[in-house]
Amino acid sequence: MKNPSPRPIDPAPGGMGGATRMHDPSEAEHDRTRRRWMNAAFVAILLANFAQLRLVGVHGRDWISLPLLMVAAIPLGLTVKMFELRFKMADDERRLVLGELPTARKIALVAYGTVATAAFALQPRLLSWALWGLWLYDFITYYHDRPERIRHLYAVTKILDELRGFPVPWAWPVPALIWGLVRKTLLP
Repeated sequence: MKNPSPRPIDPAPGGMGGATRMHDPSEAEHDRTRRRWMNAAFVAILLANFAQLRLVGVHGRDWISLPLLMVAAIPLGLTVKMFELRFKMADDERRLVLGELPTARKIALVAYGTVATAAFALQPRLLSWALWGLWLYDFITYYHDRPERIRHLYAVTKILDELRGFPVPWAWPVPALIWGLVRKTLLP
C-alpha cells in the first residue's frame, strides 16, 4: 500500500491561488487605451508616408536617408515613455523622480535633442519616415515587457530603467546628421 502524501490537496482553499493577482480595472483600461493609441499612431504614420510618397516621392539617395532617419528617431521613444508617466504617477512624484536622473543622462538627452533636430532639419521632406523609429521602439518595448507591465509600479520602474540605461542616445542620430551634411555639401 502506498503511503498517502502529508500535503493537503488544497492547502489554501479560497485563497489567492498562487501567483495570480486581482484584476485592476484602471490598469486594464490604461492598457487598452495605450494599445488603441499605438494602433492609431501606426495608421497615422502609414498615411503620412503614403502622402509623402505621393506628393514628394522618394528618389535615388533618399533611400539611404530613410533608415538613417528611422534609427535617429529611436530614442524619441523615450519621450513617449516619459509622457506615459503622467498617467501612472502624481505630478510631484514624477518631477521628483525625473529630477533624480543623473546629470550625465540629462546632458546626453539634451545632446540627443540637439543632434536629432539638426539631422531632421537637414532632410525635412523625409521626416515622416523618422516616425517609424519612434513607433517601433515604443511598440517593441511595450510588447516585450507587457506580460509583466500591467502593474503601474512595475511600469514606472521599467520606464525609469529605460531612461537611465538607454545606450548613448546622442549617437543614434549622428549617421543621419553626417549623411545629411554630405548630401547638402558634397553631392549634387
